[in-house]
Amino acid sequence: MGNQTNTGNYLRVSLDLMVEVTDTEALQNAALADLRARDLDAEEREAQQDQIIADATGATALRWLISPDDILGLVDRILEIDPVEAVLEISESEGVLSPEQS
Repeated sequence: MGNQTNTGNYLRVSLDLMVEVTDTEALQNAALADLRARDLDAEEREAQQDQIIADATGATALRWLISPDDILGLVDRILEIDPVEAVLEISESEGVLSPEQS
């Protein structure tokens, strides 16, 4: 038992956040501005730019603007925990959940 990891102290926190994109073009422009400010090589910058522009939903732009560090920042004020990892997934939705679905 000495080599087993104690998983009793790990908690998975799940969060569903739905956002409405009210201006896809402005969202894409914000992501492109952020992309230009990053220290990336030209090939990577162009590939990311193409993906942001090609995605009419705005999901790629939003994914670019929110980093896993932003997610970890939600709990950084809680001294009694040590955030281990964050995974970010952004996908299209069928719309707002009705009260029966939430």
